[in-house]
Amino acid sequence: MSSDYYDPNDKASGGAPAGGSPSRPAKPLPPVPPQPTGPAPAAEPQPASRLWSQTVVAPAQAAPVQPAPPRPLGPPVQDDNLAPLRIPTAPQGEDAAPDSVRIGLWGAPRAGKTTYLAALPIAAMQFQRHGQGNWVMSGMTPEAGKFLSDSVHSLASDRVFPQATLALNTMSWAFQGEEPGSGLLRRSREPAFVLDTMDAPGESYQPGHPYHERVVDQLAKSQGLIYLFDPLGDAEKDSESLAFFYSTLSELSTRVRDSGGLHRGRLPHHVSVCVAKFDDPEVFRPAVEARWVTQDSVGSQLPRVPAEQSQAYFQWLCDEFRGSTARLVRDGLANFFHPDRITYYATSAIGFRLNPQHIFDYRNYANVDTVGGQTRICTSPVPINVLEPLTDLERRIRTDRSGRRGRRR
Repeated sequence: MSSDYYDPNDKASGGAPAGGSPSRPAKPLPPVPPQPTGPAPAAEPQPASRLWSQTVVAPAQAAPVQPAPPRPLGPPVQDDNLAPLRIPTAPQGEDAAPDSVRIGLWGAPRAGKTTYLAALPIAAMQFQRHGQGNWVMSGMTPEAGKFLSDSVHSLASDRVFPQATLALNTMSWAFQGEEPGSGLLRRSREPAFVLDTMDAPGESYQPGHPYHERVVDQLAKSQGLIYLFDPLGDAEKDSESLAFFYSTLSELSTRVRDSGGLHRGRLPHHVSVCVAKFDDPEVFRPAVEARWVTQDSVGSQLPRVPAEQSQAYFQWLCDEFRGSTARLVRDGLANFFHPDRITYYATSAIGFRLNPQHIFDYRNYANVDTVGGQTRICTSPVPINVLEPLTDLERRIRTDRSGRRGRRR
């Protein structure tokens, strides 16, 4: 018995086998839709989320895993990751002063105030020559540091004096010292302090000058004063020391009195009186002839006025050498300040001319000459009593502070 079967190639019977009757009617096939003859239509765009959900990647066809892109770096570092810079302060050693020292610089026009400040870094570098310790001076601001470098270059390299001050310049310098010990224990000392000072034109110490009020205010706030006394100043009428001295001194006393700052009825300041231009032949020769000068026996064999004779030397200059105006300056200092708070120094910002062996020669010691109409320094400066009035002033101020703290206890 033959079985019924479906032959899809039998068109005549609609798919039924030939020669046999089917046991049940064949189910007709659904009509085939006509196929388009043109190009295939473009696929309908799908949302990205749908395409992602419908995309299945077979394990064998999976794309290799790509490494994660590196994290973006931050902005470039400009300071090489240095620690933040703090406000500059002077080192505070065990024996160092706890705060800054404000020193006022005072003197008539052409007394040498700017030259004195310019000679300070040279005097600090040369201090160790004398075996009394060492001092390092540095600027607290870029402007103060530039003043030091320009000063050394002018005095030591160009051999010219700095230009006279025309503006009001307030600057700060840090001093770090190393002083040999004294007494039985011979304990060394490492003082450190900050010097705040104002370099002002000499004319500003006269009433009516635009800077006068600020200058007097700075002197009133200072703990110490450096007064530059010019032995030759009265040679010119507009440089008389008394004209720029008494008016400032009187106004200074009034301000301090009104603020309640007088000390036993006088100004509280410690004062260093620097008798300037010790190297000038017009000052030096009479001082030698009057037997005020001694000479070192070692090193450059420099002339000096002994420290214990400095006050008497100043008295002699006022009584015998300068005249009545200088005596009034001397009397004004003793009247407004406590005499035990005043010290005196024979000072020279540039020192004496030395011979090729760097030795003082009394036959040729003037260190200033005129070349082509310009005043020039003959040999490299060796300042005399430029740093000492300042460091001694700081020591006296600190000792006075310590005494007051002890009395309050």
